[in-house]
Amino acid sequence: MTDEARLTSGSEKDATHIIPTPEGPPPPPEPPNGGLTAWLSVFAAFLLFLIAWGPSTGFGTFQAFYQRNLLSSYSPSAISWIGTVNATFLISTGVLAGPLFDRGYVRQLMVLGCFMAVFGEMMLSLSTEYYQIMLSQGFCSGIGAGLLYVPTIAMISTTFTTKRALAMGLVTSGASVGGVLFPIIFIRLQPQIGFPWTVRVLAFIQLACATAAVSLLFIETPAPKPKPPRHLIDWQALKDHTFQAYCVANFLMFMAYFVPLFYVPFFASEALGTSTELSFYLLAVLNAVSAFGRIGSSLLSSKLGVSRVLLAAVIASMVLLFGWIGVNNLAGFVVFCILFGLFSGVLISANPVVVAHPVVSPTPSVIGTRLGMQWLATSLGVLVGAPIAGVLGADGSLESFHKLQAFSGAIMAGGILFLLVPLTAVWRYDQKHSTW
Repeated sequence: MTDEARLTSGSEKDATHIIPTPEGPPPPPEPPNGGLTAWLSVFAAFLLFLIAWGPSTGFGTFQAFYQRNLLSSYSPSAISWIGTVNATFLISTGVLAGPLFDRGYVRQLMVLGCFMAVFGEMMLSLSTEYYQIMLSQGFCSGIGAGLLYVPTIAMISTTFTTKRALAMGLVTSGASVGGVLFPIIFIRLQPQIGFPWTVRVLAFIQLACATAAVSLLFIETPAPKPKPPRHLIDWQALKDHTFQAYCVANFLMFMAYFVPLFYVPFFASEALGTSTELSFYLLAVLNAVSAFGRIGSSLLSSKLGVSRVLLAAVIASMVLLFGWIGVNNLAGFVVFCILFGLFSGVLISANPVVVAHPVVSPTPSVIGTRLGMQWLATSLGVLVGAPIAGVLGADGSLESFHKLQAFSGAIMAGGILFLLVPLTAVWRYDQKHSTW
């Protein structure tokens, strides 16, 4: 046997003793998608949504009170800036909170957000001037709520898979519950104990919810491992006409969505002549029914698809806003509040799910970034919508409210036109791949 043959033979024998190396690290474990710990996280997130969204969705109560009492020398449009600044920070702060969540600072974000939300409410109880109310309720509480919002959504999104839509519906219903509790507590307590102590009671309720939520998260939910921080902006998204259209659609839809939330009590008392107490209860009814819309839409989405449910809800909201023009009695307005709350609540619960579609976010790595960009565009619509409507309906007459109502309906219609662009692309993708 030649040396070359012996070398080859030896190599073959040695090869049989080589230990195979692993191909790579094991895949990460699947999210629990249920179980006690996961559902306790949902309850904690529900409480955080109550803290974050309750003051915003119930701001119509403060709007009406400020117009009659504390800030009676200011126009409805000027007062509405307080609420829209709060809502804008609630939605847009997630652009910064998202990367901090990716770095593993979820607990720090929750603690700081809860502190600022409660502290802002406490400072509101001491406020008597416009700038003081703007700083406490608009800026401090708004930023605190924003530190809670997107991390809460991200936390639930990473905890569930097939049950994600249901979990998201339950979590976002916390906004509805907050929008019910805040107006009712305010109208029952304010005449008896005054504005400062009423606001302090609301702050103590927020503190109790925050303590329970943070305790559950600290005990039941392990601290997430730091991940590479995502970019604040996905520059490719700026070249994606589908994503651009989706951002414009949300800008317009939420510009219209917040108009009834701010002006339901004002319309009921000024245009229809109802009592102040009843006007506040109507806002509570609208927010209460929206909880059924959010949970119900999450159940329907598993059968019909979230994109179809969202489009149907937005079209129904547009029809109702135009139909609001013809409302001139209490019975008709109660029906409007119930139906608008039922359909419009879908806007908040459906958005995070739609953004995760491959058409809107081509890869999972950009979902968080594009969600933040989408909510940033949305927040700009929230910021300007109610103040513009306030200028149109400034004198409180039924005729001036027609301008406000037509404005909100037309803006929602514009949102539908832009929404059809990404949804059409979604349907084509689903038909081709039959996966969503």
